[in-house]
Amino acid sequence: MTYLYLDIETIPAQDDETKARIAAAVKAPGNLKKADSIAAWEKEQRPAAVEEAISRSGLNGAYGHVCCVGFAFDNDDPQYVAWPHPHENEAETLRYLSTFLATSKFPPTIVGHNVANFDIRFLWQRAMVLGVTMPAWFPRDPKPWSIEVFDTMTAWAGARETISMHNLCLALGIPGKGDIDGSMVGDLWAKGEYRKIAAYCLQDVERTRLIHRKMMIALGEAA
Repeated sequence: MTYLYLDIETIPAQDDETKARIAAAVKAPGNLKKADSIAAWEKEQRPAAVEEAISRSGLNGAYGHVCCVGFAFDNDDPQYVAWPHPHENEAETLRYLSTFLATSKFPPTIVGHNVANFDIRFLWQRAMVLGVTMPAWFPRDPKPWSIEVFDTMTAWAGARETISMHNLCLALGIPGKGDIDGSMVGDLWAKGEYRKIAAYCLQDVERTRLIHRKMMIALGEAA
């Protein structure tokens, strides 16, 4: 069996039009009924609420973007594709990724942390938005327990619970994350720290592989 260890990094909406759409959807809380209370909220709290909504758009493929994808087949060294370095835009990045993944002779099992519900779905969403053709074997709507994927979060926490990659690493005796986590990627992107994002993504790929192999020992299977 071939394993593909996968991790993506995403960023919030980047263009003004999309940001304006997100901002327009931010409304005063429903428990505010009086006009003066609503006006006060609009003045004092709405700017922060809009900023938060835009920041969270990095979790939604309708608004956010894939800025980096890290991956490794089996024992191969982790590698990444990203924009703006070395690729000029998101669409070019995804096309390069798709072309590279299509070289796999056999459909691999994709291994990742929350990979079924986030990484794979987000990649499909962005591919649809940008008109990028994904490999024929790329799972379209995999369940976390299907043969197409091995979701390390589900394997540990079950279908209804969650655990962060950092905490799972610590539980398994694997070094956890350092000074960077996924919530910081948007700010790093805004500052032009693209190499830090790539390095962090590659580290997550390696952490994913270590988690998977530790789990496979318990399952009596060699990864």
